[in-house]
Amino acid sequence: MSSIIKSTSCAVVALVLLIAAGCGDPKSSSFDPDRGKHKTAWMPGGHSLAVTIATTSTGARLYSTDACSECHGADLSGGIANVSCSKCHLGGPTSVHPSTWDPLYLTHGPSVSTGATGTALCANQYCHGTGLQGVAGSGPSCTSCHSMPFDPLTLSCDACHRIPPDGSKFPNLAGKHAKHATSNKISCDICHDGASAYVGDHHNNVINFSFLAAYTPKTLLTPSFNTTTKTCANMSCHGGQTTPSWYTGSITVNSQCSSCHALGTTQYNSYNSGHHAFHLDPGLGAVCLDCHDTTKLAAVHFNDLNTPAMNQGSQTLLTTLNYNGSYCSFRCHINQQQHDSGMTWP
Repeated sequence: MSSIIKSTSCAVVALVLLIAAGCGDPKSSSFDPDRGKHKTAWMPGGHSLAVTIATTSTGARLYSTDACSECHGADLSGGIANVSCSKCHLGGPTSVHPSTWDPLYLTHGPSVSTGATGTALCANQYCHGTGLQGVAGSGPSCTSCHSMPFDPLTLSCDACHRIPPDGSKFPNLAGKHAKHATSNKISCDICHDGASAYVGDHHNNVINFSFLAAYTPKTLLTPSFNTTTKTCANMSCHGGQTTPSWYTGSITVNSQCSSCHALGTTQYNSYNSGHHAFHLDPGLGAVCLDCHDTTKLAAVHFNDLNTPAMNQGSQTLLTTLNYNGSYCSFRCHINQQQHDSGMTWP
């Protein structure tokens, strides 16, 4: 028998085996015997649904590749189909990316920028497209997050972190971001100044801090973040005092004013203006909430981070004090005579 006849016979036998096996039975409807392979629309999304056997309550998919092994081999390395699943599933039959790419957005950069093949494995018609332009139902375009070739200055922050971050896994760790940040990148720059923190090797698993100069305390010490205790120090918005832990700490505004404010300090957080010292004398026993409304305070609390006094302080007083811009008409200050005696409020 000639080699041509032998080759033809082998091809026929292989095709018969494929058809007989159903190539993934009971998913045999996905197999096109005329083409000797899956139907045209099978990739990229169809095969994923075919091997999904269940979905958990959290939305995670459970897979079975038993049907695939009939054609792609018991270890899915090719089999009679001569197509290895690892050609696209780099991290294993049910993992498109390598297991070391976790979290994906943080770790894929170094892998493709320093690897011998670069983006060669990413650039195929079933993953991110031959030109990395993205594939519907599969990998997105690389330019949806950054430029190609990669330039860190083009990176879209919300591709890796929500703004503000709201998750439980790095790099999208919530911490106290919701208390400090808004839904725009400008608020991020207060602690992660975009002029310096987002350039270079930003995907190196290190959180970059570069505080804006506007938040330097009056003592001119450098604002900083302690990566061990997870606390900030020397920030004007906390009166230069060390903050509670970014992840586990908290401040109760109604009862912990002194966690930031201190009487008589030269920092911007002092409440030594007017007659604060007199009212807060231990003998008098007044507390902050005897005069200030924390609901009103929230609107103007951080408007004067670079001045010794809160210029809008009078706007935060309780309405029951009847403050007229100079003095209060309340149980402690009933009449003008007390005002004239020197109990004025600048």
